[in-house]
Amino acid sequence: MKSRFRISLWLLISLVGVSLLAPSCGRRERRVLDNEPPPLVKPQGGEETLEIATWNIETFPLAGETTVDEVQRIIEGLDIDLFAVQEISDTVAFRELLDGLPEYNGLYSKDSYGDWYQKTGVIYKEGLISIENVGQIFTNDRDTFPRPPLEMSVVAQKGGERFDFRLLVLHLKAGPDSTDLKRRREAAKKLKAYLDSQIASSEEKDFVVAGDWNDQINDPPGENAFTVFIEDSLDYRFLTFPLAGDPHFASYPRYSSLIDHILISKDAIDEYRGGTTTTLRLDDEVVDYFQNVSDHRPVMAKFPVFIASPEESLNRKDLTSLTKTANSQSLTPLPKK
Repeated sequence: MKSRFRISLWLLISLVGVSLLAPSCGRRERRVLDNEPPPLVKPQGGEETLEIATWNIETFPLAGETTVDEVQRIIEGLDIDLFAVQEISDTVAFRELLDGLPEYNGLYSKDSYGDWYQKTGVIYKEGLISIENVGQIFTNDRDTFPRPPLEMSVVAQKGGERFDFRLLVLHLKAGPDSTDLKRRREAAKKLKAYLDSQIASSEEKDFVVAGDWNDQINDPPGENAFTVFIEDSLDYRFLTFPLAGDPHFASYPRYSSLIDHILISKDAIDEYRGGTTTTLRLDDEVVDYFQNVSDHRPVMAKFPVFIASPEESLNRKDLTSLTKTANSQSLTPLPKK
């Protein structure tokens, strides 16, 4: 759900002094130290977009401290706002990962499988995104959902623009057998029934489902696990559909398949209008990516929700002009911490 806030010019004038003394929010500029290694990957973040990526980080950390260090550098380099992640196998290492990412925070699911487990989680920019109402669904249906989906309320806000939605992080049953396909198909049916019910009964209508769906969406109907969503194209859209069938966009290169997807509900389509979705071929940039990081590539969607209306753009130009004038009259902003 996106809302716009219009601030009159006289209020902007009165706020100039305060804004100059207030700490910055939203995207934070990151200091680069002289001895800091160069970025591993090209940045994907943009000032006018909210980026959401799903990334299976393969039994994290795949290669111990090497993985923690490389994933930190990849996340910093990509500059993506929110990652939905799967296969957190060591929560201590995951917390170490977050400790090395000062612009980000994160959380992981509470489900456990004994000595061996693969949790889902999120990593998000604190200055831009707030998260609450975190929980899990289908916790008593382990046959259909061996890893119960993680669900939360997300608010992304910047420069008077706001996008709030419900996020589900998914990791469905893997495997090529007919029984595995049956379990994924049943999971899709139950997930859709849940989403239909939530959208019909709650005020929030914007849903984003991101994760490792463990199957392709372009399989023929008799073999397709997600027909229930695909056939309801009025209410749901796989943002990954344009990529399906092209090996260049495979998220699981071992089998040249796209099995990591981002699905949105009808109401979120307005926020995505003009957006893009792609697979990030990090193995083209990171040496030994498959050995040290993951056997999956991230899939990212860009939502252009921070683009101001013409009226808001004019007000911001006025504010910029006033700020420059105020600066010339000796008002100095506080140093960033």
